[in-house]
Amino acid sequence: MRPSQALYSALAPTYEKHFEVPHRRAYDTLAWERVRRVLPELPEHGPVVDAGCGVGRWVDRLVEAGHPVIGIEQSPGMLAELRRADRPGFTLVEGSMETAELAEGSAAMVMALGSLQYTTDPEATVRGFARWVRPGGRVVVLVDSLMGLVLELLRDGRPAEATERLRTRMGVWRVDGQHADMHLFDAARLRRAFEDAGLTDVEVHGLLVTAAPLGVGRLTEELQRDWDAHLALERELLADPAMADAGKQLLATGRRPTSDGDEG
Repeated sequence: MRPSQALYSALAPTYEKHFEVPHRRAYDTLAWERVRRVLPELPEHGPVVDAGCGVGRWVDRLVEAGHPVIGIEQSPGMLAELRRADRPGFTLVEGSMETAELAEGSAAMVMALGSLQYTTDPEATVRGFARWVRPGGRVVVLVDSLMGLVLELLRDGRPAEATERLRTRMGVWRVDGQHADMHLFDAARLRRAFEDAGLTDVEVHGLLVTAAPLGVGRLTEELQRDWDAHLALERELLADPAMADAGKQLLATGRRPTSDGDEG
């Protein structure tokens, strides 16, 4: 796999503006809403780990919500931007989420939003997340959807690329002349990764289900025409697990059992 560090370094200075684009702001809003549902109520339960914390966009939200945060980041450009701000309650671990060493059960929640797909072995990385989180704590992951991309490519008249992505389960992100390979997930693979890591209460939801049928251009028009109405539609589609694979992104949550045999 071509690593993502150089691409994210190139993107870092304008990364906040990246999420001013309507469809990205929409899935970012939906993801935050889902994360807030499973945030631990008591900061005393331990820090939230943000694996692939980038420039600190989610760190700031979590700290503002009263949670101490451990951020893991390896891209030099992202690290440079991250260090520009003083964030009380924030601890930085410089390096890869695949090799970071955190104590077992030390985190109240572990999240990787838009970063897991760039790891060499996502399933092994999820197992690491499950070890870091305390019993009763949650793991939350946001990744790019295989089916969402394939459907968009077919709609856009690119069948050869669509079938290639379907065959390899891999995608490529290109930014400013940089390329990074990434794993593409379906809901079944993501659920299996969570369950194989010993997590329970696993849920997988699709974000931006209308992206595939509408295309990004028309989706943008709908969001600009009536943001609240279109987000309400997206929330309704997101709530039904049957629509997960149609989403542009997949968001999965799971809980580490509190004891052997604990299922709820």
